[in-house]
Amino acid sequence: MAEPQIHVGKTFSTQHDWVDGDATAAFAVSYNDPNPVYLAREAVPPVYVVTHLLRGLHEANQGAEDPGAVTGTTGGVHAQHDIYFHRPIEIGTPIQWNASVHSYTQTKAGVLSAIRFLVTDPDGTPLVEHFWTSMRISGRIAADVGPQLAPHTFPDGARERPVGSFTYDIPFDQSFRYAGASHDHAPMHINDKHAQTAGFPSKFLQGLCTFSMCSGAVVKLAAGGDPNRLRRFAGRFASPVYPNNQLEVQVFDGGTNDAGNAIVAFEAVSAGVAVMKHGWAEIA
Repeated sequence: MAEPQIHVGKTFSTQHDWVDGDATAAFAVSYNDPNPVYLAREAVPPVYVVTHLLRGLHEANQGAEDPGAVTGTTGGVHAQHDIYFHRPIEIGTPIQWNASVHSYTQTKAGVLSAIRFLVTDPDGTPLVEHFWTSMRISGRIAADVGPQLAPHTFPDGARERPVGSFTYDIPFDQSFRYAGASHDHAPMHINDKHAQTAGFPSKFLQGLCTFSMCSGAVVKLAAGGDPNRLRRFAGRFASPVYPNNQLEVQVFDGGTNDAGNAIVAFEAVSAGVAVMKHGWAEIA
């Protein structure tokens, strides 16, 4: 009998949609982005495409592996995101995307499973490439499969070069507003009892809500308010963010890369706890 397999490279169905200006503005409002260009429909928030990708994520998660390919899993959490921006997405235009299985990597904490999304225009020109990684807590695999994920470790010496910080207020209804704009209605984000059943004290923000807030701070502090200057945006989740608190995003100068783009490092803290680590942005 064949061993259960992880289907690295398997690509799932191509999906299509339009980029609606009201939807992009509502997405920015849902995480309190301070940039006026989104309400003016002059640009699309960097993380906006996740509102479309959730459909493909469910399909990919179901078809990425055979039963038994990962053993010993005790739960799953959001691990990290890494987004590459090839060309700006324009409001009113059609887009298409698909998901593929990128890699499974064994770590001390469990298995990192990465799904790669490629968003293109109708002609197939790449617009956004998004690596969406989850942690299978305590999971085990026979061997790593697929390409290694690109690193985004906090640059050496960056703490000595602070750029600035930006603080968001997190009201009681933050996760509800983000759920409405993003279509992420996971029960533990909008219901205390579901969150408590999963071992959390109360409902908490969607990880991509926190990640979007970090993008707003980085664009404001390091990109002159122009989201189209972003070339890469990555970060790793460390702890949940709870409503009725604040989120402080701290931004640092990480130098430049070989392409001449500025490297920006960032971290986020809420209620005295680090909630986002190894944040990395590249800005033209």
